[in-house]
Amino acid sequence: MIKHEIKVEFSNSEALKTIIQKAYFEQGQMGKILGKNHFITVDEKTDDVAYTIFKGLNSATTKITNEEVIDGAMRFMIDETQGEIRLYPISIYCIQEDEKYIFY
Repeated sequence: MIKHEIKVEFSNSEALKTIIQKAYFEQGQMGKILGKNHFITVDEKTDDVAYTIFKGLNSATTKITNEEVIDGAMRFMIDETQGEIRLYPISIYCIQEDEKYIFY
């Protein structure tokens, strides 16, 4: 059971669209995530605000919001074990409706 979860507005809409397509739809999954193969790398140079927020939160979960791409929030696991900050999607299902994605 999750007791604490941080909610963050993530401004990189293109990175979100790319990860959603790869993780949920690219291989014919029809909106269901399979495995832990896809992630977003948060770079200090390109997104210093998100980098500062996620730094030191290894193995924590976060809800990402983005009004342009997501209706509601998408859940991610934060991983710093590879020497960089990676966000792995952990929402199980995704549906696309009216040019936005909904996760549950």
